[in-house]
This record gives sequence, structure tokens and C-alpha cells, in this order.
Amino acid sequence: MNTIVISSQKELAEWRTRIESAWQKSVQSVIEVGNLVKQAKEQLGVSYSLLEAELPFSSTVAAFLIKIAENPVLSNPSYHSRLPNGYNTLYYLASVDEKQLVQQLENGEITPNFTLASAKLLREAQPKKTTTKVKFAEPKKPKTITYEVGSISIAAPANTDQFQVDLLKLLTKYGGTITHTHKDNSLAEWHRKIVHQQACEMIAQSEAGLQNISYEEIRMLEDAAHFLTKDKNQKNKAELVIKDELVIRTCLPDDYKDLAKIRALLGIEQVTRGQLKKWCIDNKVPNQFTELSSMDKELYIWEQVRLVAERKDVKGGLKRLKDMASRSTIPNIKSLAQRALKEVTRFDNKA
Repeated sequence: MNTIVISSQKELAEWRTRIESAWQKSVQSVIEVGNLVKQAKEQLGVSYSLLEAELPFSSTVAAFLIKIAENPVLSNPSYHSRLPNGYNTLYYLASVDEKQLVQQLENGEITPNFTLASAKLLREAQPKKTTTKVKFAEPKKPKTITYEVGSISIAAPANTDQFQVDLLKLLTKYGGTITHTHKDNSLAEWHRKIVHQQACEMIAQSEAGLQNISYEEIRMLEDAAHFLTKDKNQKNKAELVIKDELVIRTCLPDDYKDLAKIRALLGIEQVTRGQLKKWCIDNKVPNQFTELSSMDKELYIWEQVRLVAERKDVKGGLKRLKDMASRSTIPNIKSLAQRALKEVTRFDNKA
């Protein structure tokens, strides 16, 4: 068991006195102090930090001094008269190649007047030490060649979850992959129709809970909002007065299929996306304008499933389902959105 011994104040004071006495900033004193600091560090152990706090120089300077003292050229007394006194300059010289350092001292290139800037340049001119990493050739993994098995047809599975588990086991066992097709007679298409049917049934059940608006009107407003977000539908403009200011906004064109019904429902002549949004929020109509984290209508989830299943707005429907599946603050809505998202992407090769 190692025992940590804290040195006495007397011992620390003795070291401090010796170091301070030697600290004259000549070459000889720099070397002497460097050696003393090194010895104190080795002998005092953990107590050195107590001494370090009382020294007439910083811990960085102490490290400089040790490096200088450890250099065999700089610590050689025969060269002391040729060296500059500054410890900063000596520190940079300590990083110069020893043979080069001796040569430049011998031929008079380094003198007591050698500057700190010159010492820095000399160190920077030193070739960088590079370590060569030995790379061992890794054995090449044999390339796996896969073969198409053919087309497999199955009866509609009673449990799609279990079917996919069984299929995954088979693929894992033989290192295979699968690409789902979406042809009319494919399993993915069968599943899409099942999901679409369920969505429509749930929408019909949820519609009974609506107030002041029908499901058909909700869908009508959703379609109109979606229409107004498309770049190609930005041509029709109208002048409106908003907060006593005349502005130009994109609005539904006169030939829009449900324009008359929407005008009657909203009670306005020119229907813009902003007006649609305000009316829906004011009347608490569940649609894309509602803050999804607080959406409390299951109807809206099933509406997104319908949009994806009908391929009417796959990108938008999936995005809103993902948002509710991750951001909803209502547990049952979040859970339903997660299950719905799983079903509409079950046979999606990108999922």
C-alpha cells in the first residue's frame, strides 16, 4: 500500500530558500534552478504543489527551467558564456537538434545577444518529427454473391407482424434481402387497401363527435389549404385590406371546384391560406393548421392515414404522422400515431 507523505513546512521553506537564492536569471542560475526544481518535484511528491505556489515564478516557467536543465548542451558549463541569459530564449534553444546547437555555438552563430525571436525561428526550422504507422494489410472479406430466388406468392397473412418476423428470420438465416412490390396483386397493395378501409371506418365513427362542421367540410378545407401551398397555384392574386393596409395575397381561383361552398362556410369572398388557417383555428377544426403537439382528435390521425393510403398527399401525411408520433403531449394520440405510422410504412422499402 502506497502512503502519501505531506512534507513539513520546514522542508518546504528550505527548498524555497534554495531556489530563490539561485534565481539570478543568468545561464548558470537558470540551469541550477531547473535542477533544483526537478529535484524538489521528485522528492516532495504531492507536496511539491505547496512549494510551487510560493516560488517566484509560475508553474509554466518551472517546466521551462526543467527542460533547459535537462538539455545536455545547454547544461554544459563550457557553453554558458556563449549562451543568452533569458530563460525564454534558452527554452526554445532546448528544442533545437543537439548537433546543430553545438555547431552553431562553436561557429559563433549563437551568442549571448541571441534574441528570443531568433530562437523561435531556429526551432520552427527544425524538421517535424513524423511517426510512420505500420499498416498491416487486412484480409479481404470474400464478396457475398446473392442470387434471385424468384417470385413467391402467399395467402393473405392473418397476422402481418408475425409474417414479417418469420420473413426476417428466413432472410437472416440465408443472408438475403427483399424488395417489396406494389403491384395490384402484391401483399403491399392488399395491406394498403386494408389500412385504407380501416381509416375510412374510423373516420366515419369519429365524424359523429364533430360540432359545427362535417367531415366533408374538413376534407374540403384541407384540400383547399393543400392547393394553396403548391407553387404552381400561386398565380391567382387578390387585393385585400388587412389591418387598414392594402396587401396582395394568393387566393383560390374562381374556377376552384369547391370555391362556392368554402366562401359560404367561411363567409368571405376571397379565400387565402391565411384566412383558411385563422378560421380553422378559431373554430377548432382539426387539420394541418392545428398545433400537432396538442392535437386531441383521433379523426385527424385517421385522415392522415387516408391521405397516405389514397396516395393523395403521401409526403404531407407521413410528416404529420411522424410529428404527432414524436411530439404529441397526449398519450393516446401519440400511441395511435405511432401505430398508424407503422402500418402505412410497413411495406415501404425505404422504411
